Amino acid sequence: MPYFALSIKAQCENVTGLEPADDEFAVICRVKCTSCHEEHPNIVGMQYGEEKELTKSRGTAHIVMSCGFCRSQMSAKFDEPTTKAPLFRPYAPPETSGANFQVLCIADCRGMEMVSFEPRGTWKCRSTASKTEFTDVTFEDGEWTDYDEKGDVPVSIMEFESKWDRK
Repeated sequence: MPYFALSIKAQCENVTGLEPADDEFAVICRVKCTSCHEEHPNIVGMQYGEEKELTKSRGTAHIVMSCGFCRSQMSAKFDEPTTKAPLFRPYAPPETSGANFQVLCIADCRGMEMVSFEPRGTWKCRSTASKTEFTDVTFEDGEWTDYDEKGDVPVSIMEFESKWDRK
C-alpha cells in the first residue's frame, strides 16, 4: 500500500503555524491511475469527515472512484490521526534559512497516485509578533497578505508550493 505525503512550503512574513482551518478541510488534488497511468481529467476532493464504501472489498476510504479509461478501482484514505501525528501538521517556516518542504498530511493510496494539490479552502495561521490568530486565510494565486494590528506588522504568505512524495 503506497503512502503519499503532501508537503508544502511558502515564504512566510511574520506568520507561523499554517494549516487548514479545521479537520473538515477538503484536500483538492489531481490523481493518476496506477494501472493505465491515465491522469483523471478533473480535480478530486478528499475530506476526512466523508468516508465511502469500497466496491468489491470491505472497508471505507475518503476517495473511491473508478478510472475513466481502464475502469480500475482507485481509492485513497487519510493516515489515521494520533496525538503525535495530527491529521494536518502545521507548517512552521525555518527562522534562519529559506522555505523548505514540510509534510502537511499523509494518504494511503490504492490504484491511484497523487499528482498535484490545489490550496483551496480556508486556512489558519498566527502572527509571530503578537500570537494573533488569522482564521480566514484564503490563497489567491498562491499568496495571502494581511496586517497584524496588535503586533503592528504586515503578515503574508507568498510563493506557496506543494508536492506529493511516495513515502
